[in-house]
Amino acid sequence: MEQDPPRPATEADRKQAEIFAALARTAEAIAETEDKSAQVHEDAAAHLPDAAEHAERSRRLADAERAAAAAYRSQENPPEDVRRAIRQGRPGAADE
Repeated sequence: MEQDPPRPATEADRKQAEIFAALARTAEAIAETEDKSAQVHEDAAAHLPDAAEHAERSRRLADAERAAAAAYRSQENPPEDVRRAIRQGRPGAADE
């Protein structure tokens, strides 16, 4: 049987836990959106020149967002390599 995580002791701890939980939900939602984007671009790859590359970027970003969500669920910040992958996966990141 799975145990519930320990309850935060103070109001500040509870607030921090809520923030990490919200960040995890947001990262998971972004990952789902990027997976859908990747699928759309994979489906269009035969007709659009850069669609396959876009799909691969979306898949990498989705993977990084899932890794970030896992860190947030552990009430930790994502490691630098995950944060870098997320920054690089943003639209227009290649132009920066």
